[in-house]
Amino acid sequence: MKGATGVVLFLLWSPLAAAPGSWQSLLDEVRLAVAGRFYHSEPATPPPSAAGADIVRVGWRYRLPAGRRVQVWLCQGDQCLPLGSARRGRFLAPPAWRVSRPLRLRFRLPAGERRAVTVGTPRLTVEYR
Repeated sequence: MKGATGVVLFLLWSPLAAAPGSWQSLLDEVRLAVAGRFYHSEPATPPPSAAGADIVRVGWRYRLPAGRRVQVWLCQGDQCLPLGSARRGRFLAPPAWRVSRPLRLRFRLPAGERRAVTVGTPRLTVEYR
């Protein structure tokens, strides 16, 4: 019986007992009006329950009118990863990225674009542990 109690206590206090989690940020639309200029989403901040956790994977999604394209990056601080022109996707987070620092999407109209475009319903999904 002592052995079983020890195992239960180990599992209760072990970091392995902590389940991974995720959070999602629905961001405001971003209007891009000038080609070549960078536009940023509002920061996506984690819930208090994610404090002290490490980011494992990040997913993104946004909408554009048919036939339009933009260049997109996902940023934390000064480090930005290019997402190309994919409107959705997922990737493993860089080791330096922390839950404690907000994420932002950065957009740019490609050179030569003359019409403004609104990036609709941007969303980030962050998996952490």
